[in-house]
Amino acid sequence: MTPESAVPVQVSVALPGPWWTPLTYNAPLTANGLAIPGVRVRVPMGRGTRVGLIVGVGSPDGPGGYDGAIREISEAIDSAPALSEGTMRLLRWFCEANLCGFGTAMKALLPAGFLSGEEIGPADVQLAERPCGKSAASFVYDPIDGARRDRYAAILSDGAPSLVAFPIYPDAEKFYGFLKNSPILPDYAKDRLMLFPRIGGKAEWRAWTKLRSPDCGQSIVVGGQNSAMAPIRGLSRIFVEDESNNAWRTMRPPIHNVRSLLASRARIEGAELILGGRMPSPRAFMRLGAESAAHAPSQSGKKVVFVDMKLAYSPSVEGVSGSLAVSEPLVRETEAAISRGSWAIWILDRKGYAGEIVCEECGAGVKCPRCGCTMRVEAGRISCISCGYRDTMPEECPNCNGRLLAARRPGLEALMPLADAAIDSSAPILSTDDPEEKIRRAVGAARPGLMIGTRSALSFCDEAKTGMIGWIDADGEARSEEHGARVRAFSLIWESLWRGISPSDRRVVVQTRRPGRDWQRGLDLSEGWRVFWRNELQERSELSMPPFTALVKIEGRRGDIAGIAEKLADSGCECWSPDEEAGKKSALWVRTKKLSEL
Repeated sequence: MTPESAVPVQVSVALPGPWWTPLTYNAPLTANGLAIPGVRVRVPMGRGTRVGLIVGVGSPDGPGGYDGAIREISEAIDSAPALSEGTMRLLRWFCEANLCGFGTAMKALLPAGFLSGEEIGPADVQLAERPCGKSAASFVYDPIDGARRDRYAAILSDGAPSLVAFPIYPDAEKFYGFLKNSPILPDYAKDRLMLFPRIGGKAEWRAWTKLRSPDCGQSIVVGGQNSAMAPIRGLSRIFVEDESNNAWRTMRPPIHNVRSLLASRARIEGAELILGGRMPSPRAFMRLGAESAAHAPSQSGKKVVFVDMKLAYSPSVEGVSGSLAVSEPLVRETEAAISRGSWAIWILDRKGYAGEIVCEECGAGVKCPRCGCTMRVEAGRISCISCGYRDTMPEECPNCNGRLLAARRPGLEALMPLADAAIDSSAPILSTDDPEEKIRRAVGAARPGLMIGTRSALSFCDEAKTGMIGWIDADGEARSEEHGARVRAFSLIWESLWRGISPSDRRVVVQTRRPGRDWQRGLDLSEGWRVFWRNELQERSELSMPPFTALVKIEGRRGDIAGIAEKLADSGCECWSPDEEAGKKSALWVRTKKLSEL
């Protein structure tokens, strides 16, 4: 075919940006052979160029063709598709499930080098795709971390290509080290074992390109959340460890749950899905059905000590409304654990001196200007509980300009002096904010003591024998407006019972306003989380809450939110706003069974 008789080609290119649809470009005749979906191209955008991915090919005369003036792609970067068809389908699913464009999905899920145009070399990405359907699922729920670890290793011993994903990267590092030294895993499987690097940086890009290379054999990959898109050839199974952990939910937009991404990948690639952890998520519990009885461990009610906060001593904190309960059972169990040669942990999931600042005139809390989360009082300044943004203490309310600002809900800084007054002075008292060297020296000393911190203090159980864990305000996590707040509260205390070194003789003190009731049912029973989930799912079903229907939160300027709410109401979607007071920003909740309706 001569250039004069060649049919002009238009390509749809996905680019990261605010648009949801791909942009159309002409493909020059010299690039027509590479104008196929999955090839990266460099295209003009404004006065510069951007890297995008071809997601469709057509002609001006074909369906959807455009006969106006459009620009040409600058160059084709790849000589063959850079992504497999399975990965392309997974990205399309992500766009539909998380209400974003294909370019945004690539930016969120693929290494930075992919959209910077870095060379990735040849690869056999057109692998035979297994039929898309419901993936086979297996369950490994055991509260003892070591028992789950051994069962994972036994499954991996056949050497089949696998992905083992963890919500927190240090846990992935520990499991990788265990596999490298485990006699259960054969040597040939250890040779193909890879620890996928942390997100960002050149190490992640090198690992991603190595896995897709024809020279790389079928691998067993262990990693954190960014390993979800690792291009493993012939993927046989996907492990989702600690699958009920809320850490699987990302903090940056497009906000999504990586656990759901992994489950969809298993479905698309026909891989077995293995869900594990100390307790299941709601969807996993429903799939377990009658099998859940085999996974809920027996336990003695003596391990949990419920304390009614209304009967506890609650000293006031200077400059902060509210108080901190320091009960007699908490102090007694703390000193008993230390006397037995074990450490004790007090957990208050609020950093700083006060957990929030509230305007007494309009009732609005001071929010982070960067991400919209609550600002707390910390070391004389205010800081965001989510992104860490810091600022000076405001003199007036940013919402109504009122000058009556009050600090509420005392935090860890206020708890430290109370602990020092209540506990034997010879026992060391540490904070999770202390330098690592100071903590290591204290753990190595003969005299155990008390560790104080947020929920992250639970990781201390992995380093030192812990005989008591006390939740200062167990209701704090359950008070959140998020629908999964009670699940997080239950799972954190459930984790306290079992995590780390020698949990068999550990006591957990739960200071609460409703001891043993509401979301706490099941903590002191042999059925454990089976009781919790039966009650929780019955209530969610009656209220049409997830996982029975989708619940979407939309945040923005109050005027924009009002307009969106009106249009959604006209289209038949059920929506409501939790805040009615005047202000600059607002939120809207939308309940729907089909995300495509939005």
